Amino acid sequence: MIQTFTQTIIKKFKADPFFWLLFPLLLYIVVIAIYPLFFSFRISLFDYRLTDPNQTQTFVGLENYIRAFKDPTVLISLENTLIYVAGTVTVELLLGLGLALLFSPETKLAQFVRSFLLIPMALPPLVVGLIWKSLYNADFGVIPYYLKQLGLDVGRGPLGELSTAMPAVMLIDVWQWTPLLMIIFLAGLKSLPQEPYEAAYVDGSSRWQSFIYLTLPLMKPTFLIAFLLRTVQSFKVFDTIYATTAGGPGQVTTVLNYHIYTVGLTFFDMGYASALANILLVMVTVLSIVYILVMTRRQL
Repeated sequence: MIQTFTQTIIKKFKADPFFWLLFPLLLYIVVIAIYPLFFSFRISLFDYRLTDPNQTQTFVGLENYIRAFKDPTVLISLENTLIYVAGTVTVELLLGLGLALLFSPETKLAQFVRSFLLIPMALPPLVVGLIWKSLYNADFGVIPYYLKQLGLDVGRGPLGELSTAMPAVMLIDVWQWTPLLMIIFLAGLKSLPQEPYEAAYVDGSSRWQSFIYLTLPLMKPTFLIAFLLRTVQSFKVFDTIYATTAGGPGQVTTVLNYHIYTVGLTFFDMGYASALANILLVMVTVLSIVYILVMTRRQL
């Protein structure tokens, strides 16, 4: 199969000289995406530890994958990941759509506010995490200070309490990435055809009815793009967790991606870490495919 694919590529290069223009892109895809993927799958089939002075690799088959489904920490981190993704993506979709509708008019004030709201998205997630960690600090943070003024007990701060750590981390993600969805929805709103709205206005449709029966159905492709982008990014969350809670307190904010980092670069169990990374990849891929199928079927 690989030989046939290689022969096909060679024939393409010979038949069309302009096909050579794609060679840098193909090389980039192979080196950056395809090879690491196959290497990760290969390593996941071995007991490979960087702490082994001999760097021996013992073939264990699917043992690392079986171990993952029996590991209670993996189950906890998976639950935390699903809570994180569901919470952040849902809130960001609603807020992003609301902001897009609110600032869609082309006024100077709306343009200024849209530009101002893009600032959080331009900052690196690690920097954002460190900034919010200072804001959440129980001793000198701004947020606990005002909570104390309201008579609330902040304890060890929003990031230090079991009941508030996950919502506090999710708030950081919402603050940073809602502007991205606002821009996506704004682009979708600007591209909608005006003829259906004019016909609905003539028929006496209200703004709310036009929004429910025209805007939302026409915005389905935009919702698909926004949902997929934020879902994939939320599953990969690491920088914010690393900078704020390091998975704590306890394991309340230990998401699957951070657990993979701990297994691979703290305990140096590369085979097991690769298996966990592949499981996360399969989860995101399956979820994306299911959502695409659901959305396309509804459109049909």
